Amino acid sequence: MNYIKAYLIKLLRVTANFSLFIGLVYHEPFHLVATLILVIGTVTFLLGDLVILRKFGNTVGLLSDALLVVGGLWSLHVLLGFPVGYRQAFLFTLVTVALCVEEFAYHIYVERKVFGRNRPSLMDMINNM
Repeated sequence: MNYIKAYLIKLLRVTANFSLFIGLVYHEPFHLVATLILVIGTVTFLLGDLVILRKFGNTVGLLSDALLVVGGLWSLHVLLGFPVGYRQAFLFTLVTVALCVEEFAYHIYVERKVFGRNRPSLMDMINNM
């Protein structure tokens, strides 16, 4: 049940970011945004969160998620026949930065609730700085 909850949280975050930046700001078509959400959200959860985060920790998990998001956005745009240029490169960077800021807190949640690791909360980490 924790895996399903974590996956739904991931999809909700990806949906919010992609809908805001790709759909509303850059006016990409809905079917592209929906495809990006499902494919990238699922791949980053299965590969980035359940495999890489579990084995290597938060830093490598964040880096892998960033690479998966940029690579996924780029390759899906090309595969689906949408143009890729400087405008889209800036878009991919913007979306990746927004997601990585959220991923830091999300990885703490996944490590504590899904993997059962006794890791300090985000507020504990901030208070110890």
